[in-house]
Amino acid sequence: MKPEQVEKVAVLGAGVMGHGISQVAAVAGFNVVVRDISQEFLDRGRQGIERSLGRLVKKGRMNEETAQAALGRISTTLDISEAVGDADLVVEAIPERLELKRRVWREASEKARSEAVLATNTSSLSITSIAEAVSRPERFVGMHFFNPPALMRLVEVIPGARTSSETVEAVKVLAERMGKTSVAVKRDAPGFIVNRVLITYLNEAAKLLDAGYAKEQIDSAMQHRAGMPLGPFMLSDLIGLDIVYDILRVFEEELGPGYRPAKPIEALFREGKLGRKTGEGFYSYEERSRVAEEAGEGFDIDLLLKLLIEEAEKVVEEGVADREAVDTAMKLGANLPKGPFEMARR
Repeated sequence: MKPEQVEKVAVLGAGVMGHGISQVAAVAGFNVVVRDISQEFLDRGRQGIERSLGRLVKKGRMNEETAQAALGRISTTLDISEAVGDADLVVEAIPERLELKRRVWREASEKARSEAVLATNTSSLSITSIAEAVSRPERFVGMHFFNPPALMRLVEVIPGARTSSETVEAVKVLAERMGKTSVAVKRDAPGFIVNRVLITYLNEAAKLLDAGYAKEQIDSAMQHRAGMPLGPFMLSDLIGLDIVYDILRVFEEELGPGYRPAKPIEALFREGKLGRKTGEGFYSYEERSRVAEEAGEGFDIDLLLKLLIEEAEKVVEEGVADREAVDTAMKLGANLPKGPFEMARR
């Protein structure tokens, strides 16, 4: 099936990413069926879509008619066969646990049509490893959306070891039909492009706390002088320290001990202080945290910018992506003002 002929999308998982991807697909005109393991999860996902569309209407980014039409294209089910049986594209967006994903894909790939494109939204796990559970690995690919999917413009497209080039090209076209910019990752590698560079940068920032710098000092300098949308500690809190920690553990296992989670990140993870979602991480969120511009005095932003550029260079050297793809991905997926190689040229 040609990507322009795709009409129905099945989304496995109604969580933050799942319902966000469902919304994006429905707004783009696809018929969407969302599947999860409990009606409570499905109802919560539906409510999340309604709230998100409502905010877009309120801000004037979408009219009410378009929002209601998108909602009308979304259905839900507890039955995986009903979800994937006649879908043209199946996107899985369930928790980042390898065996859980494999278990879902064993069933989903058997019940999906032979010509359906099968895609995982994993942010850190190996596409090739997940594909071991899939009956047609040549049709299986990484289709990594960024949070929140309704607003973030990037989709990383990642092949597994046996993914066909036709499948990669089809998913690039489908991402663009959903209004996204697709960036092709050349090979399956931990963290792909954005998380590899961004999460490593966050970890290196946390290591500087042991060198005597204060989190407010680093955050202020990186936000106000380096032009980052948030300093690294506020960004870690926003992403969730459990997610940051889990990705770093994958990096440590796959890339070596230099990627071990920094002690401050590990300590907060162990204490259950995971950032904004729990009300406390590097900062307390009883009130909205912000850092004053003058707090950044005495911190050399090149300490972290150099590390960020070096990690981007490793991604290129390892054949994961080219420089243009890295710059595009980091600007669209991490909201950096400039890509790492644009920074280096500066």
